[in-house]
Amino acid sequence: MTPNEFRSSIALGGIFATRLLGLFMILPTFSLYAMGLPGATASKIGIALGIYGLTQALLQLPFGMLSDRFGRKHIITFGLILFAVGSLVAAFSESIGGIIIGRALQGSGAIGSTLIALMADLTREEQRSKAMAIMGSMIGLSFSLALVVGPIVSFYFSIQGIFVLTAMLALLGIVILHSQVAQPLSYRKPEKLSPHLKQLRILFKNKALLKLNFGIFSQHAILTANFVILPLLLNTLLPNNHPSPLFYLLIIGSAFAVAIPIIIYTHRKKMAPTLLPIMIAVLALSQLLFIFFHNQLSFIAANLILFFIAFNVLEAELPAQISILAPQAHKGAAMGIYSSCQFLGIFCGGAVGGFLYGHLGSTPIFALGLGLAVIWFTLSVVRKKPVENNEAAVGIDSL
Repeated sequence: MTPNEFRSSIALGGIFATRLLGLFMILPTFSLYAMGLPGATASKIGIALGIYGLTQALLQLPFGMLSDRFGRKHIITFGLILFAVGSLVAAFSESIGGIIIGRALQGSGAIGSTLIALMADLTREEQRSKAMAIMGSMIGLSFSLALVVGPIVSFYFSIQGIFVLTAMLALLGIVILHSQVAQPLSYRKPEKLSPHLKQLRILFKNKALLKLNFGIFSQHAILTANFVILPLLLNTLLPNNHPSPLFYLLIIGSAFAVAIPIIIYTHRKKMAPTLLPIMIAVLALSQLLFIFFHNQLSFIAANLILFFIAFNVLEAELPAQISILAPQAHKGAAMGIYSSCQFLGIFCGGAVGGFLYGHLGSTPIFALGLGLAVIWFTLSVVRKKPVENNEAAVGIDSL
């Protein structure tokens, strides 16, 4: 990679990661905090956790289209401002309804696909998978850091402090964007501000991309659903009745100590298609163990380590695989669909997880996660003979 490509990859990955850092910091403690809010129910808590994913999913494609017309940096700046405003609305809300509105506003700054499109603008084709891997790794790191930092900020400043910090991180992202990210050398506005139906048909016929899109949907649905209930379970099992930063630090540190070498080795040996089913199986195993041992602290800790090993590896590898397998002429649209599936998974995981906990208890949440992981694993190991001379079939046999 050239110095400009590397700097832009780090900067854009940093913007993506700091934005998600603010969103993920509430996961370890939000359920505990929200239970004391006026009007709070398990279902509403789940919606509050996941609602930003719905607005993200709905607005990824429109924001991407607007960035084609008005320029990437302008739309990213606008999205980060919306994100900061939503964070402040949530910070100063005193009811679960107000936080739901704030979280929805956070999600309306749907710049994920635009960030990826700008990454594509600034990197050469042969370097793009490296750039996507850098971004994916930074996103995984931000999630892990969020689980450690979130309880610390919550302890000293409550959930309001997390939302205020989130707004500050969004403004920091604007500074990074305009000071560290280069301007694309060439840019031509499209003649039309509408997606090509032929382009979308090609992408939805690509079985390899559909598997990856279902995978990122499932992974984030499982994540959000799990964290509807895990803070509440840990609250009853830990000695101080509250998940401490040290607890999450030990979990995340152990997971990273295993995941990082796996990611490095995989890239050196180009083994991602082989590794993905293994990590999906580890994800499924963590959910199966949660079903039977979610009332024992030692097993919860062990299962969380398994979960985060798989999560970190998959979070780094999935976007890299999308960038490799998507047809050359449709990479931007493929990334937009991928991002929408990711955030739709967050919404569905939060909403369904909250509903299941409110009506059926904790076990069905982990059963849901197990079911999604098993379906994903099955899809990942099913191989079909590729169709020759068909652009839509490019990469079908790669997973």
